[in-house]
Amino acid sequence: NYNRENFKFDQDQRLERETLRLEMQVKRFELFREDVRDLVELTVDRMDVYHLVGALFLEFCIVLFCEGRVQASAPPFLLSLFLLSNACAFIYLLLAVWLSMHASIAAHSFGVRLLTRFVRLPIPSVRQLENLRSQLRDYEKQGVANLLRLPFQDRQDWVQRGEDEAQAPSSSSAPPASRPSANSTSSPRKGAPTSLLDQT
Repeated sequence: NYNRENFKFDQDQRLERETLRLEMQVKRFELFREDVRDLVELTVDRMDVYHLVGALFLEFCIVLFCEGRVQASAPPFLLSLFLLSNACAFIYLLLAVWLSMHASIAAHSFGVRLLTRFVRLPIPSVRQLENLRSQLRDYEKQGVANLLRLPFQDRQDWVQRGEDEAQAPSSSSAPPASRPSANSTSSPRKGAPTSLLDQT
């Protein structure tokens, strides 16, 4: 009964530890997602301000074109400079409005791409949750050394659920590996990142 109570206590501690680890991992990725949203909103809000200011100045340019009055006694070159300056301002403001709109949409779409493809919440799978579960019948598989261990003796190493499946298959049952060709590029280079997250 002493070793059985030790097994139950250790399994409860392992379950609490793994549960806390999963919760902290989810909280960590929630912070990452919040940082991405803050960075995206910084660009989107700034571009929206540029868009609003550019649209107001465009309205002023159109008013000057339509309702602006120049005295008839003004020299022709002065009138030409006025119309040319107004036309250049209109073109530059139109480009500013268009580029600010494009930057806002691009920043928002890139933020959505980051949130949906790279910073997903690490929700545990059914298999991971199944490996966290332990039953008292697993105690019968711990071996004679653990079942008959005397108090204050050597350390007890319990065999957890799923550890046998995680071990690599033996060399006798594994199929023979084929010799790679000189032109084969299927295996990645040593030290090369396997995903975009490894590059960061």
